Amino acid sequence: MSLRRMVYLILGFAFVAGCHSSPLSHGDASAGTGGASAGSGGATAGSGGANAGSGGAGAGSGGASASAGSGGTGPAPSVQEIHWYGARDVDLLFMVDNSASMTPLQNKLRANFPAFMNVLKALPLPNVHIAVVSSDLGAGSTGAPGCTNTGGDQGKFQFAPKDPTVCANAQLNPNQTFLSNIGGVANYTGDISDAFSCIAALGQGGCGLEHQFGSVLRALGADGQGAPVENTGFLRANALLAIVLVTNEDDCSAPVGSTVFTETSKYVSDPLGPLTSYRCNYVGHQCDGHKLPRDAAGGPYQTCVSAEDDVLLNVADVVTALKGLKPDPNQVFVSAITGPPTPYSVTDDNIPNNDDPVRFWPKVGHSCSQPDGTYADPSVRISQALQAFGTNGVFNSICADSFTPALQNIAGQIGKRVASYQCLATAGTSTDCTFVDHAFDVAGTRSDTAVPACAKNGGATPCWALVADARCGATPLVDVHRAAGVALPSSTTVTCQR
Repeated sequence: MSLRRMVYLILGFAFVAGCHSSPLSHGDASAGTGGASAGSGGATAGSGGANAGSGGAGAGSGGASASAGSGGTGPAPSVQEIHWYGARDVDLLFMVDNSASMTPLQNKLRANFPAFMNVLKALPLPNVHIAVVSSDLGAGSTGAPGCTNTGGDQGKFQFAPKDPTVCANAQLNPNQTFLSNIGGVANYTGDISDAFSCIAALGQGGCGLEHQFGSVLRALGADGQGAPVENTGFLRANALLAIVLVTNEDDCSAPVGSTVFTETSKYVSDPLGPLTSYRCNYVGHQCDGHKLPRDAAGGPYQTCVSAEDDVLLNVADVVTALKGLKPDPNQVFVSAITGPPTPYSVTDDNIPNNDDPVRFWPKVGHSCSQPDGTYADPSVRISQALQAFGTNGVFNSICADSFTPALQNIAGQIGKRVASYQCLATAGTSTDCTFVDHAFDVAGTRSDTAVPACAKNGGATPCWALVADARCGATPLVDVHRAAGVALPSSTTVTCQR
């Protein structure tokens, strides 16, 4: 959404559970070296997917078949991470870009959303909260054309229909600000996909200096302030938090009170250059070790990263804040439907600027486009954040005829984390696998406890067994037995020799 044209126009907590079955799903991350623990601090983003539970004994798929060993010959051991939760709860937040050019992309999201929900319904449907927040957080303390200086939508959930014509089949009940379906008890009429379509039609009148990260942090109260009152009750302590960003530009979130969007810098020769969307690239990215040009075309660049110099919110700080919402960071899953970070190049906008000695102003080239005219710019900062979440961060291109594959992929990732059963990634027996429980206290400190095989300790709890189950095909289902009234650990690392 080019602001230029607008210028021209103007978990970790433990839960009580009885004896239960805790299966294991296929993962895809590499983890740790031999032995039984993976990742650092027991909760690294790269250590596998997060989380889940079925009733009192849900297991999350995680981490992965590892490529690590401790020297020697032969295949490396398989390492997987299972995350335990007391209920199959998912808090799902969609950040939907509502700046210029997003309407056709919002339409794709709404039209294909049933494909997302059908995957979750087949689990069957977890206990879900689903909310929508916009990308409009204003433009710092100065404002900008089309952007307020009062925080835009302020991270408040968007629940009032912007287009009543899309709400004929379903909508939220009165006084509700997010969708909820707990054990089949819903706070909306009709089907949940239609109800989502009603609240996700945000239009494209939002600020063109998108604060995707900032809006999510504000909505969840992860920015050091409490969440907006309209968002009360959304986050649940034992739920998997899943965040989905739908946007065709990179994040441009600035700190509260920032003056980076001032209009006093209006020429190419001024310190920040003209106030167009390119300013977000100029202050937010570094490519091949240097700042981007202000007065000439450049690229294609090979390596672009977030500037991380506090002018915009540092990606590392955003990731830390989101992970900090849970004692076990593996309870946070982040995905994006956005533009790929490459190719990256700078061109001129081909619009004469008669009052500027520099005839043309710079702009970043699109990293992808579609025949229907939709496009996206390089998502350098967003992609960097996803990478920091490891297997809990998933990228999907927004340049597609349909969002169905992307939405099915995201729902499938969430589904693996809240499935009622999980399967071992490789064949294993009680003689060549080890299990280690990881528990976190309220300060986030991890303690590790080895769990014996039931075949070796006579079945005394806690213990584990691998069970043949048709749902798992050639690999076994994992059964972990725990005594009634005993608190669940946050996660368990499973290491099997191959």
